[in-house]
Amino acid sequence: MHWAVDIDKLRPHIPDGLEIDTFQNKAYVGVVPFIMKNVRPVWFVSTPLISTFPEFNIRTYVKKDGIAGVLFLTLEAQSIVTCNYAPSAYGLPYRYAKGKVTTSNNRVKWQTSRKREGFELSGTTVVKGPKQQAKRGSLEEFLFERYCLYTVKNGNIMRGYTHHKKWEFQTAEVDIEVNSLTKSYELGIADYLAPELTHYSEGVKVRTYSIEIAERIGDDINRDFLFLDGDCGLCHRLATFVDRRMSNNANLGYRPNTSPDAQRIIAAMPQKYRESDTVYLIRNGRPFMKSSAAIRCLLYMRWHYRILFPVCWLIPLPIRNFAYTVVARFRHKIFKKPKVCSFRID
Repeated sequence: MHWAVDIDKLRPHIPDGLEIDTFQNKAYVGVVPFIMKNVRPVWFVSTPLISTFPEFNIRTYVKKDGIAGVLFLTLEAQSIVTCNYAPSAYGLPYRYAKGKVTTSNNRVKWQTSRKREGFELSGTTVVKGPKQQAKRGSLEEFLFERYCLYTVKNGNIMRGYTHHKKWEFQTAEVDIEVNSLTKSYELGIADYLAPELTHYSEGVKVRTYSIEIAERIGDDINRDFLFLDGDCGLCHRLATFVDRRMSNNANLGYRPNTSPDAQRIIAAMPQKYRESDTVYLIRNGRPFMKSSAAIRCLLYMRWHYRILFPVCWLIPLPIRNFAYTVVARFRHKIFKKPKVCSFRID
């Protein structure tokens, strides 16, 4: 179910750093009742009473650096495990609520209730049209075909990618009995019981990936970056050593860690990273520092260097970081300080 909303009233719900995405100058909010089925980590099996549960979410549409995604205002779920795990792990606004979604022929009955705040949402959907997929440039494509979500974790904008087949959906009619949940967000909707658009889908199988830092440098979102001390002879030698031995398909850039670009990315990292003065590597949107960053530089080099990576990984992290700390402490005495920062910046 979708409603066009007042952009000015939606904006207070959008974190700084994200841009409201619009279709023909209209912003939309969607309300989606559904069943999460067989949810599990990729390395585990579905667990009875945990992996399947009803969920009702309120979503809107945003973008950052041209990458369109979904922002959830709330995710109401009848799952204590999910409501405790997802906010801490992903920063997603899960809230425990009792819900139910039942299907009979072409009719779907759904209801959810968060009793503590007194928010409710209930109604019935009647499926009408044939199955179809969104046409290019259509409103349905704008609303449905999004392959990442945005969230805020520890005050920082994060992005999580998803993968699934294109949605197959049908047109539908809906009879909403109560919708105090959506109304509580005060989005300037004239009638919370009458959505402008209603669709039904039997669902898709979805693979989700770990959230990553949404901040990027430049237009190439797939480019990784190594942040180094700009006045350290050891860092200059590391950058030069890696650069001269880099594989043809490597996509790695460099920045002094005092540069505006690097400082912006570091500010989006978890606190333990922000408080460290060290080497940082941003690889696939994930930050690494100290020895974990240094040994991953091998992955950008030619094959006979890359095979050393698993060997280095056998050394326990505390030992690796201790050795790194000792070298870093005396680096200016061992390696001559460069007059200017001369490693490649692009």
